[in-house]
Amino acid sequence: MGSVIKIAWRNLAQHRSKTILVGILITFGITLTFVGNSLFESSARGVKSAFTANFTGDLMIQAKTKKPYSIFGLDEVTFGNNTSVPPVLPHYQALSSYVASLPEVASWTSQVSGFGFVNLGANGQAFTLLFGVHPSQYFSTFHSLKIVEGRLLKDGETGIMMSRHRLDEIAKDNHVHLKVGDKILINSFSKAGLKIRAVPLVGVYEYTIPTQALEVLSYVDAETLRALNALSLGTIAPAKLPPKINSLLNASSDNAFFSDASKGPLPSLGSALSGSGSKESAPAITTPEVWNDLMVRLKPGVAPGPVIAALNAEFAKRGWAVQAVDWKAAAGTTAKLTGVTQVVFNALLIILSIVAVIIILNTLVISVMERTPEIGTMRALGASKGFIRQLFIAETMITALVFGLLGILLGTGLVVLLGAVGIQINNDFLQILFGARDLRPFLSWNQVGMAVALTLGIGLVSWVYPVAVALRVTPLAAITSD
Repeated sequence: MGSVIKIAWRNLAQHRSKTILVGILITFGITLTFVGNSLFESSARGVKSAFTANFTGDLMIQAKTKKPYSIFGLDEVTFGNNTSVPPVLPHYQALSSYVASLPEVASWTSQVSGFGFVNLGANGQAFTLLFGVHPSQYFSTFHSLKIVEGRLLKDGETGIMMSRHRLDEIAKDNHVHLKVGDKILINSFSKAGLKIRAVPLVGVYEYTIPTQALEVLSYVDAETLRALNALSLGTIAPAKLPPKINSLLNASSDNAFFSDASKGPLPSLGSALSGSGSKESAPAITTPEVWNDLMVRLKPGVAPGPVIAALNAEFAKRGWAVQAVDWKAAAGTTAKLTGVTQVVFNALLIILSIVAVIIILNTLVISVMERTPEIGTMRALGASKGFIRQLFIAETMITALVFGLLGILLGTGLVVLLGAVGIQINNDFLQILFGARDLRPFLSWNQVGMAVALTLGIGLVSWVYPVAVALRVTPLAAITSD
């Protein structure tokens, strides 16, 4: 085998122009694969980090629906002003108590999801996604916000928090400079029609894990968003009416009604309901605790998969129409964009690899044809077909491994350089896709493994046809060839 490798090295050196041509193709393909997968792996990690830290936690519990929906709504349109309010989470009290009792859970919180338009008077209006929250619980679970002006919402307070980025956009596009303390009118359209609520701007925030394209989101108190979504209907506890009104309402006939009514003045219905003129208390008005989503952060080291499976099994056992989903399902289209783009990128790499292999095959076949006298002479001197096969396999694998290793080294250098310098992203779509404004790719064993596998794949596939051509060369060809 040692003699085969020595002869292979010699042959590659003698045909260096073709070797370099093939090597450049291999080096380029491996470098592109290495850097591309590094970028997408970094972006996938960035998107996950941004969503789990800012919005979804490790898992989310939502109502079961025929159509999947994300934390942003049912008909999610990531880059438009169209979204739908998700369904109400059933069995909330029992559900939240059960989640809080699980030993794997570090913290949890709930939210109401929706959207609205900030009314800017003569300057138009500005779209905003809205999360209605219980401030102390929500911001202790998602503590990646940094207040740059004002303060956080307080429990029981009516107000709104908007991002610095969104306020800057409004100032640029609508020429309105909103500041902490300003009263903001929010319009929202629901099945119950147009709803308008006035809330003070109490705080301006930034994310410590940047997600500029999602900073269209504003945080309001849950009651405000329930009202905008027409969810604050409440329930009225039954009131005890005075006996005289009760008997009239239960009269069996018109004659009985008017006969009883003529016996004396009736207390007004308003006084009856308010308790005036009656010892009965006014009817109690209660607002049910309405939420759309419940987000869960797990303790360090706890894998979400088994917890999600256990939760869904328990929900099915109890007959609750709810489900637990992972952060990707909770994030919706936004999280899927990165995965889809990476699939497209890898598909393009496969096509590029096929083209490269075809070029390499043609180059090697031409090399074989040019070396017909050499191969025929070796056969005439007693070289077996097995030796010829080993020789060409060795040449192909040496070329693939040497230039593949060069591609890995070049790719590593580029990734390290890009990781140190960073890639500034100003486009909103690309920021969502890569999950950051400043993308910094990193090295991982996955990237090295994929590059090595691609190198070996090119080497193993490229020798098949050239070797078949070489094995058809006979000793007679050495004599008859020019």
